[in-house]
Amino acid sequence: MGEWSKSIGEKGEYIVKFIFENILNFNSLIENPSIDCIKGFKHKDKYAESNKSSHGIDGLISYKSPLEDYSLDIGIISSKYVGGEYPKYPSTLFKSHIKDLAQTLECFYNSKLKNNINQNFTGVNKTEIFGILVWLSNTSDLNFDLVSKVDNIQIDTDLVFDKIILLDNSKVNFLYESIFRTKEIFGNDNVDFVYHNSGLNFTSIQENSYGKIFPLNYLYSDIIALRTAKNNRITLSIFINDDFEEEQFVQLLNFAKSFDHLNAVDKIILSYKTYDYLTNENIVKEKLVKFPMYKLGENLEIKKFPSDFRN
Repeated sequence: MGEWSKSIGEKGEYIVKFIFENILNFNSLIENPSIDCIKGFKHKDKYAESNKSSHGIDGLISYKSPLEDYSLDIGIISSKYVGGEYPKYPSTLFKSHIKDLAQTLECFYNSKLKNNINQNFTGVNKTEIFGILVWLSNTSDLNFDLVSKVDNIQIDTDLVFDKIILLDNSKVNFLYESIFRTKEIFGNDNVDFVYHNSGLNFTSIQENSYGKIFPLNYLYSDIIALRTAKNNRITLSIFINDDFEEEQFVQLLNFAKSFDHLNAVDKIILSYKTYDYLTNENIVKEKLVKFPMYKLGENLEIKKFPSDFRN
């Protein structure tokens, strides 16, 4: 049983490394650092005899934010990988995982490790700390949406944290099918993340409207925008973790137009979880009346991802 648990833990660590290095492009993932617990009595397990002395961290990433000038983002990663399926009623275990991560974040705010990371960056006057709970199942469906099952759970009010993001099978599979598959086709050097105008990144967006850094705030979104370059042609690929919908399609075309700062985009590709040109193409053409700059099949393509022989 001990060896089985160890194997599950090792696979979880491997997948976390794959997500943040191979998919999301972080080249500075720190694995398994430890910090002192400064709230020993408050954070100790109720069955423990002595106060808690330290917190283990499964992974840590840091970068200067492309979405807010002079801001540093730090991600504290907690990996909870299960060999079986997700629990049918996940609330109790979810609250336990959140508590464990929140307590780690509380002590990290005042840790020597945080201070050392801050000293590695210049031109920073603000630090945002994200907790990232990577809770994955080895046997549940790849599109299993755990987030919807824990969405309304009440978290203990005495927990101290700013942001915690949950990555489940569904979210990680979306990141894999959109970002990683695109990098497989075009090569990592030819794929960049696109940065929107947040109103807080006036300086940075003038210099870099796209780049290799994946902003952790984008993990909240079901839309991923990628810039690809091949044979001197620039493509804006927008992946939507949802089914094709008429009204949303119009919003996405307006969204694509907002990336004028990209300059010289030759083609826009919208990829949905479900899209059937046989039933949806007429709807698309009706809406394109308001967007004369796009022509279906030339500088605009709409498709399903992952594709199959029908698409």
